[in-house]
Amino acid sequence: MSVEIISGLIGGYLAPFISKFLGRFRLWKVFVGTVALFYFAFFIIGFLTVGLHKTVSRFVGFFDPFVISVVCGVSLIVTFVALLGSIAREAERKKQSSGSADKPGDAD
Repeated sequence: MSVEIISGLIGGYLAPFISKFLGRFRLWKVFVGTVALFYFAFFIIGFLTVGLHKTVSRFVGFFDPFVISVVCGVSLIVTFVALLGSIAREAERKKQSSGSADKPGDAD
């Protein structure tokens, strides 16, 4: 199997759950949390690979405009997924709340 097929299958199964989970939060919290998670991951990976002193001295390089734009771009994509999840949650709530009145035969 190709890597793209596996990635598509995993994304197809996990995306609805991830979007519904992220849809619970405010969009700005999702964005800030994703940016913070990226930089935390950069720091931890650097700490594990080259040590604390080299990581601290090189960490300033991650505030380069290109790196910031890539991290913000990925965070915007995650925020968009959260937006879609919140829209889906609202539509599901409306459907459940009006579901009993829409049944045929109950409108007598």
